[in-house]
Amino acid sequence: MANNKLKSRWIHRKAGLKEKNLNLAHPVVKASYIWSVLSDQLCDVLGPEIHHRWFKQVKPTVISDNVLILEVPNHFSAQWIHTHYHELIDILLSAMDKNLSSFFVSQSERHSATNVSGPNLFEGPTSEINRKAEDD
Repeated sequence: MANNKLKSRWIHRKAGLKEKNLNLAHPVVKASYIWSVLSDQLCDVLGPEIHHRWFKQVKPTVISDNVLILEVPNHFSAQWIHTHYHELIDILLSAMDKNLSSFFVSQSERHSATNVSGPNLFEGPTSEINRKAEDD
């Protein structure tokens, strides 16, 4: 029953989006929109107190390779959300788009990844292996 409520909310918001002619093809706009829907759903499912504690400061950054990248204030928040809420979040995302998943990153990790010339935080482990092979 709750799943039907969430699906109908998404369908209603998606219809409203078409009326407004927002460009969901842009990965930053799409991330922002998807997060606004997801955040409302999390508040409905978890309650306003838990939502306020863990999700109020979440900032959507971009959707890349079907992953919604979400920024949180610190590493502890990223780990806590991943441990306790990641499965729920991905289930809610899959109701919107079966190919979407989520990834939480702390502000410091995100900013250090863009400021350091070393390995990129958003690269997979194979990128590091390929880089080492090129250095040999």
